[in-house]
Amino acid sequence: MAVVVLSADSGESFAEWESWLSESYVPLTVDPQRDQPFHGGIRRHRMRGFDLSSVSASGQRIRRTKSGIARTDGEFLLVSIVTEGFGRLHQDGRIAAVRPGEMVFYDTSRPYHWDIEGSWAQVVVQAPMAELLTHLGTESARLPTAVTVTADSAGGVVSGFFRQLAAVVQTEPGQAAVLADNGVALLASAVRLAAGGLPAGEPARALSREQVLAFMRARCTDPGLTIDAIARACLVSRRGLYRLFDEVGDGLSTVLRRMRVECAKAMLVADSMKSMTSIAASAGFSSERHFFRAFREETGMTPREYRLAATGGWSNKPVGWHG
Repeated sequence: MAVVVLSADSGESFAEWESWLSESYVPLTVDPQRDQPFHGGIRRHRMRGFDLSSVSASGQRIRRTKSGIARTDGEFLLVSIVTEGFGRLHQDGRIAAVRPGEMVFYDTSRPYHWDIEGSWAQVVVQAPMAELLTHLGTESARLPTAVTVTADSAGGVVSGFFRQLAAVVQTEPGQAAVLADNGVALLASAVRLAAGGLPAGEPARALSREQVLAFMRARCTDPGLTIDAIARACLVSRRGLYRLFDEVGDGLSTVLRRMRVECAKAMLVADSMKSMTSIAASAGFSSERHFFRAFREETGMTPREYRLAATGGWSNKPVGWHG
């Protein structure tokens, strides 16, 4: 992981920022907004098949010029998902206005520029074009550069995936590495959708899995959530649903259990006085006993042990305590 954080309004500091942006992505020219104090930060992670970064800064213009292109080895597709602020991306005669939750694609083999006013933050995915072409095939000639992908569109499921991945990689890099295995295929599915086509093959399966996962994340604390309800909501047969998850090694029941345990972990830390019975019910478990077994299987600890370890406290278990 590469991390850089700069904060100053001097020209020297901004020149260093331009150098960091160019090193993190591709050679770029950056101009600051006038009369604004400068700040900027990048957290960058190498994943399987792509790089993932979180970047935030004050207002600026970012330009990809012909001279920068000439100094670059290899071609990349860059994907920006805005999490804060507002920007306009210019490429191939189009202008994409991008707001929080929205996503946009741009090709580093051709000139582009960003105009960003005020403070902003983005999750950025950088995929080698050769890697992406293995999934896109003939669709590569129709890259939808400078086209805004909204959060409520089918492609918005993909932007949600990368936003979540950028958060998970900060605290659970091992888990993020597993999630990232579908990253390039998901990216290919979003490119095809934005270009007016339909995903096929592995990109289509990856998109279907992520649509199911997004539905499950939103409703995993409902103890009445069933496989049939998931299949109906996601327009997939029960058999097709099981097949989607058998392909990646985790059964659907395992995925749902893991989501509920993650919710319970957050509750255990957020409220040290909340009872185990209440947490079990709030996280979607049918009983406290079921909660205890699932939690221990996923974490290797009891819920109480996890709470004490996470909050920095530890004490002997009271006699007769079971959760």
